[in-house]
Amino acid sequence: MQVRNPIRSLARIIFLKAPIDVQLIITRRCNLSCGYCHEYDNFSEPVPFMDLRRRIDALHRLKVVNITLMGGEPLIHPQIAEIVSFSARRAQVGIITNGFALSDSLIEKLNDAGLDNMQVSVDSLYPDPDRYIQKSLKSLRPKLERLKKLARFEVHVTAVLCNRSKDQLKELIAEIQGMGLRMSIGPVHDHTGHIQIQGQEYVDLWEHYYREAEPFYFIEYEYGKKLLQGERPSWVCSAGGRTLYVDEFGKVQLCATQMGRLAKPIEEYTRADILAHYREPKGCESGCAVTCAYRCSLIENDKLGLVKALWKAYRRGGIFTNSKSAEIGRATLIRRRPQSVQV
Repeated sequence: MQVRNPIRSLARIIFLKAPIDVQLIITRRCNLSCGYCHEYDNFSEPVPFMDLRRRIDALHRLKVVNITLMGGEPLIHPQIAEIVSFSARRAQVGIITNGFALSDSLIEKLNDAGLDNMQVSVDSLYPDPDRYIQKSLKSLRPKLERLKKLARFEVHVTAVLCNRSKDQLKELIAEIQGMGLRMSIGPVHDHTGHIQIQGQEYVDLWEHYYREAEPFYFIEYEYGKKLLQGERPSWVCSAGGRTLYVDEFGKVQLCATQMGRLAKPIEEYTRADILAHYREPKGCESGCAVTCAYRCSLIENDKLGLVKALWKAYRRGGIFTNSKSAEIGRATLIRRRPQSVQV
């Protein structure tokens, strides 16, 4: 993951207790209908750009480090480049996408808009006949090759570990590595955020990924392994503080799987709200497989463990990427933004 202005980001995280990552929903509509996903529909209109501008202004006031644009499928928003550009004024910007809407012209627009990171979901080598898994490497390889050639932002692939993907995971890891791209995996969870799988075969696949692939970090390695072994480690979720989920109506939720528990408009959200939530137990932590929430919460739960995980990734070379798109992007960002590093 590329971090712009690392000194500013660390200052915000350490001294201001600012949110590390905000997931901003810009459209609920998606061009796919994956069986394990609970975060899309096929009828909603995109959130109007003027509404998003006000929400992004509110996030900037809160000094958020990273804004992740999400859906649905964010790339189908007709003003996606303008949203990226507006967000990038005072934060770094990422997109989580299924990649199907990518084109040469859209990639160039995102380059010019200042996108920092793109996460492309690829769950298997081949799609399921019943379309439970639709984001397959067979379908997306041309899009990934296009990104490698043109993108000036960091690109990596992410996969969901579930019953339908487990038999193809090892080969998928090898194929993605062969393309010169980094990859991350996450265990599938249900609509409440709790893990849906466990057993030795999943533990072995988890271990295989961390042994054979090139992870960015090892922050959730031990935690994920324990979940897959059937354990339920104790921790305190920092959602509402270190992480925010802003839904399509502009309301802050704890996360995508805990809708309605907070529901405060982002334009009314304050530093006091952040400080009230970032160390408050949420009651749903046991068995939670929303690893992005766990990752951002570790700074409060186990600072030493966080340092050790980052150091292990550094020694393995996981913090720095060797993808062609990232090398191009790094050179461009050095010219455009002199304070950028990889974490």
